[in-house]
Amino acid sequence: MTRSPRRSHSRDDFIPQARRLTFPSAYPPTTNDRHEPSTAIASFSTGRSHILGLADDGKVWQWNFEEARQIRPLHVDVGEKRVIRVVAGMSVSTLKSSSLLTKHNTSGWDRASMYVKGAGIVYWPHDVPLRAEVPEADAVLIDTATIPGTIFSLSRSDPQAPDTLEARVGQVTNHIVLENYIVFTTLLNKIFLYRTDFPLPELDPLEPIELTAFYSSMPTDSSFEIRDIQGSFRSFAIFTTSGHVLLGDRAMLDAFHSGSYDPESAEDDPSHPHPTIIPALQNNSITSIAFGDHHFHALRSDGTIYAYGADPKSCGALGLGFPDGTGPLRGVLAGGGFSADGTLGRCVGRQVWFDPTMHLWLVGMREKAEMEGEAKASGDLILPRWGGERRRQYAPAVMATGDYFEREGRKWEEGIVEEGGMGSYFVFKVAAAGWHSAALVLVDEEQAERARQKHILPPEPVDMAVEWTEDNGHGGTWEDIDAPWDQLAKAVLGFGNWIWDLGWRFLGLQARDERLGVERQENGRKAEAEGEEAEVRYTWSQQPFPRLRMADGEFMPGEIEVME
Repeated sequence: MTRSPRRSHSRDDFIPQARRLTFPSAYPPTTNDRHEPSTAIASFSTGRSHILGLADDGKVWQWNFEEARQIRPLHVDVGEKRVIRVVAGMSVSTLKSSSLLTKHNTSGWDRASMYVKGAGIVYWPHDVPLRAEVPEADAVLIDTATIPGTIFSLSRSDPQAPDTLEARVGQVTNHIVLENYIVFTTLLNKIFLYRTDFPLPELDPLEPIELTAFYSSMPTDSSFEIRDIQGSFRSFAIFTTSGHVLLGDRAMLDAFHSGSYDPESAEDDPSHPHPTIIPALQNNSITSIAFGDHHFHALRSDGTIYAYGADPKSCGALGLGFPDGTGPLRGVLAGGGFSADGTLGRCVGRQVWFDPTMHLWLVGMREKAEMEGEAKASGDLILPRWGGERRRQYAPAVMATGDYFEREGRKWEEGIVEEGGMGSYFVFKVAAAGWHSAALVLVDEEQAERARQKHILPPEPVDMAVEWTEDNGHGGTWEDIDAPWDQLAKAVLGFGNWIWDLGWRFLGLQARDERLGVERQENGRKAEAEGEEAEVRYTWSQQPFPRLRMADGEFMPGEIEVME
């Protein structure tokens, strides 16, 4: 289909529309009135070009296009309810991409996997035969690979079992699929990696490799007991029951797989791959972490989320604003051009705000930094002026400014939310993939409005002289007059007005004027409301742009008092 070059395109023209995922005709879908165990999806996992679903009866479905294909491994028994979970993988090559519902098959995508009782972790290439190749069958028989040593089960364990690979690995508790690797945890509080080569070597397949670096990275006064593992693409996190969160990446996995990781060297060489420990994530009630390609969001139990990492091509994935907008006020460093990556400082996190009034606050303060005399001197250090060398010049100022607005933002609902109470915006879930982020947020609109009112200045008093007059009924006024001859004149004129009113009603002009009067009143009220909204004055309009001590110890230029 071609479009006229004169047509103005909306953004929606270039966004794929969502479509319902379907099942083969032999499997009726589950509805509100009818439960179908084969199509009632208990859990699902999404990759970049495929989706895996686990049905109530244990069937595994995979969508590469709109209609599902049932996955049946050739050499693994996936009988009723033997599959515990399904996990979709990510991309091997970031240069290849495809929409989920496009009609073109693409290579270069990674693995899909499942954990099967009695078999272990099973994985396979995500691309299954197209519908045209299997026109009648609803199931696809696929060749799969099984990670050695992951079959162990407590129900079959023997305390006197020999020193087998299965016994050393232990029972698998969870696994994730990353780029080129599967990482999994076991009941023995161990973490393993396995490179997802396919097909496996027929002779002497590789064994899983234990990620010992996580054990030595724990504080000496803390025990290491794994609570969960979460990850995507090239990054992952290990959660412990003691409240610690340890981050790993592709470089670490590569080092372990190649055998170049040396525990003794890692302790003395900071450049050696090792888990990243961000202080703000430790013992801070972190419940989940959502990883994108270059950024991640950490969700706390109090319903707040914090952004970390880089903003690829300054696309806004961090949720902190754009470089040419409010991003620098949140501490986002712009690169050498508008399309360059924006970054936060290493291990620096910023809370993501959902209140639109807080955005107005940042916009107002940015305008001060762009135009107002002394504030402009600080703005020249903070706001990006594209050029490769500019970043080093303003980075200390941007970091200090980000810290300032982070502190002030935490005070936004002071006096509105009781101590220990739930904020106006409570995040239930956070998700990230590629260069995108999303959150499921519960909004207390009444509480948010009370917080907004807290930051509105009272209206300015209006001093105006008022002269009392009396309406004469025809657009004129009567003044309060006491002279006798004036009273006589008023009586004569009143009689004339009475005669006038009779004619006015007889001609139907009174009803017309009443209707027009109501319309004028409605229009007046609307204009008044719009005027009041336009004239809202917020507290920050009377506040100067902050002058701060920068990260390098120097002060921002200006004469106003430094805000510590």
